[in-house]
Amino acid sequence: MIAVCLMAATALTGCGSAAGTAGNEGGQTGGSTTAGSATAGGQASGSGEKTTIEYWHTNSETRGGPTVEAQVEAFNAQNDHIEVLARYNDGYDGLMKNLQADAAAGKTPDLVQVSYSNIEYFPNNFPFTPADQVVEEVGENKDFITANFADNILALGTDSQGQLVGFPYAVSNPILYYNQDIFAEAGIDKAPETWQELQEDARIILEKTGKNPFHLQENDTWALQGLLECNGGKMLVWNDGKPECTLADAKNVEAFQLYADMTLKDKTSVHISTDEALKAFNAGELGMLASSCANLAGIEKSAAFTVGTAKFPVFEGANRAVPAGGCVLAVTAQDEAKKKAVMEFVEYLYEDQNITDWIQGTGYVAPTRGAMEFEGMKKLLADDKLMEAASSQVGDIVPWAAYPGDSGLQAQQYIADARDQILGGTKDSQTALTDAQDKINALFK
Repeated sequence: MIAVCLMAATALTGCGSAAGTAGNEGGQTGGSTTAGSATAGGQASGSGEKTTIEYWHTNSETRGGPTVEAQVEAFNAQNDHIEVLARYNDGYDGLMKNLQADAAAGKTPDLVQVSYSNIEYFPNNFPFTPADQVVEEVGENKDFITANFADNILALGTDSQGQLVGFPYAVSNPILYYNQDIFAEAGIDKAPETWQELQEDARIILEKTGKNPFHLQENDTWALQGLLECNGGKMLVWNDGKPECTLADAKNVEAFQLYADMTLKDKTSVHISTDEALKAFNAGELGMLASSCANLAGIEKSAAFTVGTAKFPVFEGANRAVPAGGCVLAVTAQDEAKKKAVMEFVEYLYEDQNITDWIQGTGYVAPTRGAMEFEGMKKLLADDKLMEAASSQVGDIVPWAAYPGDSGLQAQQYIADARDQILGGTKDSQTALTDAQDKINALFK
């Protein structure tokens, strides 16, 4: 049901688990594939009638892996001319490393999950065919893209050069979880809608209950981007195809200052790992947690209190803008037969029932218009009202900041360092953000 939480018109990482690493939306961690790399394959049968394609994904046993396996098995069972081999990779960045190794050895898979944070790195380093080009070349339904995806969802899979790198598939967004029992004890009758309200509620919770009031996901800079953009700020902008880090702009400094005040002055925001924060929240020791909606199923299973969910807060006078976690399905197949087989498999994955099963098995938001209107999806959302917070934010989704070339991981680290300096009290917000901004822009040069 974690997946239902996100029924939107889509990445999810992270959506992600509690203990992710920078650049992985708090969900998937880096590493090498645990299943091992398979050969790219050609024909599965000696007769040459069956085309074998390899699909690389990052869905572990506890985060959608069983759904991937079931759908691949069902697809293979109903097709006598295509066989899909699914291969698990440990995290989005781990998948990129494995792809690098296979490319160096002269072999590649045919369909791969590429995180939105790697939407600039991937097309500059690996051979692929843009999604719209694949549809035009081998797709049976030439309107597949325009019929299925809203513009803001397509933007998630589009790089700075205007290429649709892949089909948007996994989509998550950050939401606010809150402990309704703690709220009742503190005399608070509804979830905060703005960051100013959240700051005041946190003060009341600390005063009335003595419990830690709040945590913002810290295992990456994904949720932090949401904080800044919900005040009208941006971490990264593109001008005429050139990137510029704008971390130290006034709107960002203002948003970060509220966060810093809660941590250092009010003592209402805890500066700990999100893994620790999740444990504290599930144990009833934390009042509010701003994190990925993909954590919902685990929270529902573990929490011994009444859980509430609400939209990610905005700053007074600003519009909500929540970054999408998750991935696209990028086509790395090199010949026409394999591309055609990949497109058939992709169309199967995007059938309304299969998207609904994907949402139920992962915790992401639905990426397609059809799935949003599908009766099975509506029932899923109706059965668990806690999923409404994420699904209601689909129209507010913006791209996850993707830094170009090989600068991505280093840029994320500079931002995380600035956050730690500010929340640790060693630098003020303006100084730390300016220093990080200058370092990141130097990477681009």
